[in-house]
Amino acid sequence: MRKTKSELFTWRWLANFWGIITAIFFLIHFFDLIDLTEAIKNLAIIYISILTIFTTVKEFDRWKSPKFLSNHNGEIFIILWTVLIIIFIIASAIDSNKFNFTGEFTATYLSILGIFAISRKSRSLKRR
Repeated sequence: MRKTKSELFTWRWLANFWGIITAIFFLIHFFDLIDLTEAIKNLAIIYISILTIFTTVKEFDRWKSPKFLSNHNGEIFIILWTVLIIIFIIASAIDSNKFNFTGEFTATYLSILGIFAISRKSRSLKRR
């Protein structure tokens, strides 16, 4: 069980790290401070991939261990990413020439929501 917790901690740390870096790059690019188009494409892929791996490891552990308990809820990240996309949508609606609202951000947001929904459904099914 100790190895499982260590592995889960590593994946959680990586997902959080890449999530923060990705959000910062999206913000910098959105406010047109620096053109990060190429970096954002790669960051989105890296972040979604690591988040998927983390969630998969977590769900396998949940189903494997009868005593599995996750103290970290993904709702916080969902709220933060949702607030960010709402800000991006409103700001770009006000002045689309001033802001860079990329399709990569929308795809990243929807991927995060999908991963979260699958994880929630898995947790719900396990409780039955």
